[in-house]
Amino acid sequence: MTETKRKRPLFDPDFCEHRCPICTRARRGNRWARFFQAIELAVTFGGCPWGRARRRKYGVAPHEPLPPNAG
Repeated sequence: MTETKRKRPLFDPDFCEHRCPICTRARRGNRWARFFQAIELAVTFGGCPWGRARRRKYGVAPHEPLPPNAG
């Protein structure tokens, strides 16, 4: 592996924020994504590992948008 590649932690909170196919669509208001995400949140008691990492980093649940001052 080259030095130019960035190492990401296994459960990267930015994956949930920017690339997760369910969470990103649910935050935009897609009805089916919100449905699947609600099931996921109920079954896993708080979301997938990436959603839980997002909660630790940004302080918001996977289905909530980021506050304006988060960064």
